[in-house]
Amino acid sequence: MKKLVFISLLALSSVSVFSQEHFKELNFLIGKWQGVESGVAGDGIGFRTYEYDLNDHYIFLKNQSSFPISEQKPIGEVHRNVGIFSYNSNTSAIVLREFHVEGFTNVYELDRKLSSSEKLVFITREIENNPGNWKARSTINKISGDEFIETFEIAFDGENYKPFLKNHWHRVR
Repeated sequence: MKKLVFISLLALSSVSVFSQEHFKELNFLIGKWQGVESGVAGDGIGFRTYEYDLNDHYIFLKNQSSFPISEQKPIGEVHRNVGIFSYNSNTSAIVLREFHVEGFTNVYELDRKLSSSEKLVFITREIENNPGNWKARSTINKISGDEFIETFEIAFDGENYKPFLKNHWHRVR
């Protein structure tokens, strides 16, 4: 009986290590972050978490950004979104699904040709509830294990990508 329990625990731990191996590019993100943001909505602050869940087959992210009252936003703005990173073993792709408070769902795929160990580039393959023929690109530039800069760009209706939001994140200890 002890042998069966040991083998079962070993198998479960192997699944977690195997699952995390698929996300090796993203492992530095795991934890809590705070940052400053600037873009179309003005200047604001953000809080974010990344954590493994469901036997480490997924990375969940939660984000909240707050922007103060401004000319563009007379009552300010609080933006929230959640996301799930998954690994598609059929295509060997890392996929990110983001669900935004405004009702948009962005489905990104990591573009390995544009990415490196210090830069991760995610490009939408679909945007649900898209008001036009938009595309989005989210780029994470790793500064260190405790700092990264994220840029979010949108290409409206066949145009070139234009900056929409830039975030400078620092790990919370």
